[in-house]
Amino acid sequence: MTTEAIEADFVDRVYEAAVESDRWGDVLARFTAIMGGAGSNLTFQNQVTGRGHVLVHETDPNMFDRYFGYFATRNPLLRIRDFPVAPRVMTDEHKLPKEEFLRGEYYNDFLRDMDAHSILILRLAVDGDATTVMNVFRPARRDAFDGHAVATASRLHPHLVRAARLSSKISSDRTTLSGLDSLFAQSATAMFLVNSDAVLRRSNCAGEKLLAARAGIVVRQGVLCAVEGDASRRLHALIGAAGDPERQRRSGGSMSIPRHDRTLPLSATVIPARSERVSLFDPEPCVLVCLVNPEADIPAQDAVLREVLGLSRAECQVALELLKGCSTREVARNLDLSYNTVRAHLARIMAKTGTHRQSELVSLILKTART
Repeated sequence: MTTEAIEADFVDRVYEAAVESDRWGDVLARFTAIMGGAGSNLTFQNQVTGRGHVLVHETDPNMFDRYFGYFATRNPLLRIRDFPVAPRVMTDEHKLPKEEFLRGEYYNDFLRDMDAHSILILRLAVDGDATTVMNVFRPARRDAFDGHAVATASRLHPHLVRAARLSSKISSDRTTLSGLDSLFAQSATAMFLVNSDAVLRRSNCAGEKLLAARAGIVVRQGVLCAVEGDASRRLHALIGAAGDPERQRRSGGSMSIPRHDRTLPLSATVIPARSERVSLFDPEPCVLVCLVNPEADIPAQDAVLREVLGLSRAECQVALELLKGCSTREVARNLDLSYNTVRAHLARIMAKTGTHRQSELVSLILKTART
């Protein structure tokens, strides 16, 4: 095949991968061959936390356990002085002198183990603190990437950028078309879909109204925050726990968010929204944040919960108090019941609904009642 035919075939495969994420491995392998590389990786990384994930070709994926655990925040090729910048193509020598690069910890303690001496870098996306980067490397015994290699990569780079954007958009759409979609559409409870760093991905109408009112909750630089600093830190801790990279460690939780212009705070419930990412370009699990205004009526009906979940009237009352964000002791006080009675009701409710945590129960009630 001619060079033109090889590149045309590659571009076709890039756009196929945009809609079928499992084809990105083939794209990575073919791009490595076109560039004359010995190996490559497609890396998704948060520049601040160093967390991320990677797709590799001709590289031991276990090496990246060390990378994301330590070297991700020490990579001089990603410490971009003019960050954030538009997607671009460069080599390691565009970033810093080769002598300086070869003296550093990152090269000597990480890249040398991969036999990566010359690096071709294609930045595909910059989204806040997150980057999507494709790297191709050559060993020291091979020529470094030169101007011809950069020119070839630059011809293909715009297609990779568009495909990455399209893949991310499709991933987002698939998320909103999940079971959460009808819940979002019909809920009078303010709901926000965020990633584990609290970056807002979607909100429903009630959520948009709450944000517009700046009543306890705001979005700052794309991140969902409480207006009050300490509450914001606690909210982000809950979101981080619900979106933990390790699925078995994910957990939900609840808290109150103060509103300076109101007597009663907002009640926040944070719930892991799904266990696995949809796409390579959707790097972290989704987290659902539900905010309830205790001064507003909760329109869930006892009859609905009794019929669908099989709860007694007393159990419905406890369930609806929990939906307002009340703790078990607050439920007891509000319903004039003993703490042990409320705990007994809660145990029966969880047994009937097959839930194991209060956050799971609240999520189920929201879905069932379509509040």
